[in-house]
Amino acid sequence: MEILTQVQIVLAHGSEFGINTDIYETNLINQILIIPILAYAFSAVGVGEGLQARQKKIIDLVQDSEKRLSEASDRLIETKKQLSQAFLIIDEIQKETNLIKIDFLNNDYTEAKNELNRRFTIAITTLKNRERLILIEIKQNIAFLALKQVLTTLEKELNASENSWSNKYMQESIKMVGLKNQPANIK
Repeated sequence: MEILTQVQIVLAHGSEFGINTDIYETNLINQILIIPILAYAFSAVGVGEGLQARQKKIIDLVQDSEKRLSEASDRLIETKKQLSQAFLIIDEIQKETNLIKIDFLNNDYTEAKNELNRRFTIAITTLKNRERLILIEIKQNIAFLALKQVLTTLEKELNASENSWSNKYMQESIKMVGLKNQPANIK
């Protein structure tokens, strides 16, 4: 700012422009001395080397950060790939699980149906066997009752003609047949 005011003063005093040769007024000696002293001081203290070391350290840190950013980006891309592969595997597992469930349910249905058919067949066979046994037992009882009635009728007729030898033989034969073939549940 001071320079601007001096320029205006110079221009105001005349339209001439020139160099001020007054060494004390221009402070030229101080400036000539200070510049080499500062240069020497900065080089002696190692400011230049310190600045270069600091600059190198900052550049190294920035490069390291860029490298870590690149590695992190690569890991992110790899992780995204693995995540998408995991989702594909999960979808495949779910599809396989559903197919296995369907197969398992179909197998269970088929096994249950076969087991029910087998039990129903056994029940029908059992009922038919019982029916057959009951019919056989009924036939035996009917035959026994018919035989008993025949024997009773014969005994009555034989008692009427008790004197003959053949009648006695027949009575004994009838008694033997009646006792041996009698069913256990009818007496």
